[in-house]
Amino acid sequence: MAEPLTNSSQADPASAASPSDLTHVAQDSFLVSSSLSSDSSRSPTPPPVAKDHATPTQRGLATEDAPNTNPSVWTKIWAFVCKHWFLEGLGCVILLAFAWPNLGKKHGIIRADITVSYVVVALIFIISGMSLKTKVLLKSMVNWKMHILIQGFSLGITPVIGLGVGRLLGLSSFNDTLIKGLIIATSTPTTISSNVLMTKQANGDEAGALTNAVIGNILGVFISPSLIFAYAGQVGNGTSLDYKTTFTNLTITVVAPLIVGQLIQILLPKVVTFVQKKVSLPIVNSSMLLVLVWSVFCDTFSEHIEVDAGSIVSILFLDLALFCLFSSLCFVASRIPVLGFSRPATVAIVMCGATKTVALGIPMINIIYSGSPLIGVVSTPLLIYHAEQLVVGSFLVNWLKVWVDKHAKLDEERLLSLPVANSLAAPVETSSSSTLSGTGSHENHDGDVAVEKVNSDH
Repeated sequence: MAEPLTNSSQADPASAASPSDLTHVAQDSFLVSSSLSSDSSRSPTPPPVAKDHATPTQRGLATEDAPNTNPSVWTKIWAFVCKHWFLEGLGCVILLAFAWPNLGKKHGIIRADITVSYVVVALIFIISGMSLKTKVLLKSMVNWKMHILIQGFSLGITPVIGLGVGRLLGLSSFNDTLIKGLIIATSTPTTISSNVLMTKQANGDEAGALTNAVIGNILGVFISPSLIFAYAGQVGNGTSLDYKTTFTNLTITVVAPLIVGQLIQILLPKVVTFVQKKVSLPIVNSSMLLVLVWSVFCDTFSEHIEVDAGSIVSILFLDLALFCLFSSLCFVASRIPVLGFSRPATVAIVMCGATKTVALGIPMINIIYSGSPLIGVVSTPLLIYHAEQLVVGSFLVNWLKVWVDKHAKLDEERLLSLPVANSLAAPVETSSSSTLSGTGSHENHDGDVAVEKVNSDH
């Protein structure tokens, strides 16, 4: 005996309905009411339309109270300024160093040779050690092809390209210090945080980007100074470079603080979590980096060293061209079929392979060329490159995100058209619970599309 209509409307649709009826579950309430009315003698009465008793004045107030979905131009400008506060900070500290160079120069008023070169730099890398998630290394070491490609490009190919560009510029009357600064900029490892953020925003492989940020900055402590010694060498007429002294200072101011930060993260995780909730460690770290940049340019301006505007403009275009070249090469290399990288992995490769760090680069330059008044000039190409990678990267993120999402949708449509997909989907339709749960397509590490049934409990 069939159950009354009032009881069947409360029953589980998956257990009572046929596969054709299940297609109506996702419809709106009016269509559901229409299907139920086939067994009744009268059509459902539409709900009465509520009358608007508000006065014109009240309607005007309600309109004014409604949120503005179209932000003004000034709102967009302010959002851009807040997003790139570090770039504005760079301009401010350089202007401050130009106005009062004696305040932050070495052996000056605040003894920057101690307070900045050691204390500030050590704090930068203690915070970096507290923030570095080295535990992810063990979890993602299986993705060794990505790591080799990124690190080989970042610390192998880009320094060679930078050296080649520098040698070509050396044939002209271009500023020799800026040439060596350009070579040094391309010899630094990938960034420690912005590449991970941009990868996440573009729907890329965030775990892969984070892993390579950690690997790159650890390797960079040892590889980048060697590249700088081999490719750039001495700057100006200063003292000759001392390999032993450089690595001793790097150990004291970079390696040891990194280890201390890691020990704090491992032994006192609750303290680290508490501090991260109360204070934004990346902002503190970036602010200390601005102090270091300010001190570096105080040394340069105190010696009245000038660089012509034409050379700076040339570096602007050269850095922009190099970043676009590096990004393009990373993209092309990651799409080689035999490597089998997925599209999210390609995003991580582009963001990690082309970006360069100032968090490690500026302290390294300060240590290697300690005592040289040309440190500010040498640092200029790296600072410009860092600024441009943030601005250009924000546009690149939008393009990569569309590219990843678009092709993911195409892969799903192609999956549904495959015979194997139809054969797998056929038994699913015989079960009402499986029909409601549906199927999902996921792109594996090798870029192939795999089909898996999604459990209805999930």
